[in-house]
Amino acid sequence: MPTIEIEVSDRIARHLASVRLMSYMVFPDNLDLRTASEVTSRTKLADWYSGVFAEEKKKAQTRVLSGVEFKSAEERARALADPSAWVRDKFFNDFLKPLGGVIALTDSPSADALMQEWTRRWFGIVYTGKLVCLIFSINEHHPQFGASLNKAIYVLRETDGKDEERNAGLRQFGFPSVYESSLKEAWRQFKPVAHLCAAYVTTESHYYEDELSRDFMEYWLKPPALYQDDVFGTFCRVARSVEQFVTTFRPHGRRQALISKDEIYSLPEKIFEPKASPLSARKLTDDEMAALKTYRAPKQYV
Repeated sequence: MPTIEIEVSDRIARHLASVRLMSYMVFPDNLDLRTASEVTSRTKLADWYSGVFAEEKKKAQTRVLSGVEFKSAEERARALADPSAWVRDKFFNDFLKPLGGVIALTDSPSADALMQEWTRRWFGIVYTGKLVCLIFSINEHHPQFGASLNKAIYVLRETDGKDEERNAGLRQFGFPSVYESSLKEAWRQFKPVAHLCAAYVTTESHYYEDELSRDFMEYWLKPPALYQDDVFGTFCRVARSVEQFVTTFRPHGRRQALISKDEIYSLPEKIFEPKASPLSARKLTDDEMAALKTYRAPKQYV
């Protein structure tokens, strides 16, 4: 699969990169929905940026425009005459033109429909992230057990799957309970973006704690932590470390990597420092460790 092309040179570029990464993570299997999601998010960003500029005093707006290279004297005069309108037009043009703008949304679902589909996929995203984080952790901290997808599924069944409060909360919002079948289906659908899912779970659970899986509607009112400047770099580093792991790690008895390089949406190396080292995996909790010790291999591997 292709590399996810993003730029991270400044704050605006990082915001645009954030919505692209989120769009890939949610819709790895549908180009049309992925494009619609990115265009919708870029529209919201353009509206937000232009709104912030419009609230500035005229003197501050003029100072900003003084550093802009205009195509003509006529454009400069138009911008100075109505800075807010000119900046709004520029943001919408710059953000939407590369993706076809309104044309890309012509045959796409509404923003509400996109959000409903985003929500429907949330379980798969979160639990794919949890699965790959567990495999990463078992391999790094407890290699004697032999990390595998089967073991990660078993550990989640024995921990999250036996948490009745958690599963009741999931069912309340239409999500499946944590069963072997639901975890396998999550992995099947979101495997190409498992590294993004892992980064999402890692950053979201750090900043929003238990809201990620226990109080979904309260959590959902907040923007993804990835959109924060101080979180974006962490998200990308986690995703890169997991990507490097899953595309090189071979589970016991397997000749192929957990996820082949041909089926994962890779992050571009250019966004990282040349000497940036991979991050370490988290350690297993006591409950996860106890579950892992009781694992018995199934007759067939997933």
